[in-house]
Amino acid sequence: MSYSTALSHGVSILLYIHSLAEENCTNFLSTKMISEQLNIPVPTTVKVIRNLNNAKLTIAKEGAKGGILLARPLSEITLLDVFLAVEPGKALFKLHTDVTLQGKEVDEVKQRIADSLEAAELAMQNQLKEVRLTDLLA
Repeated sequence: MSYSTALSHGVSILLYIHSLAEENCTNFLSTKMISEQLNIPVPTTVKVIRNLNNAKLTIAKEGAKGGILLARPLSEITLLDVFLAVEPGKALFKLHTDVTLQGKEVDEVKQRIADSLEAAELAMQNQLKEVRLTDLLA
């Protein structure tokens, strides 16, 4: 099982914006600057920021003095919030169901696998929900 690096990129971007705000830099930050400072390719940065904006974790402003700001305090954002923002609508596990075997036993095994993976996904979500981004700074 492997996820994209979008979660770590999203967390990095939010922490970076927060750190600059802590230094009394209340200007909107450009995507280009964020990309350069965090060493994340610009297209990836744009995609992650778009997802963060869609999830209302950041605010984007167009134009010459435009850029990105946090939409709410870092203490109100959990790892689950970021995960759901950057991996929208993606299931944690993809289940292989295209098998030629058929029958009640096969269906029961497939259902037990699906139930186990669903329980694992729920446990992961519950864990991510417990971690606020400010916890990562402590």
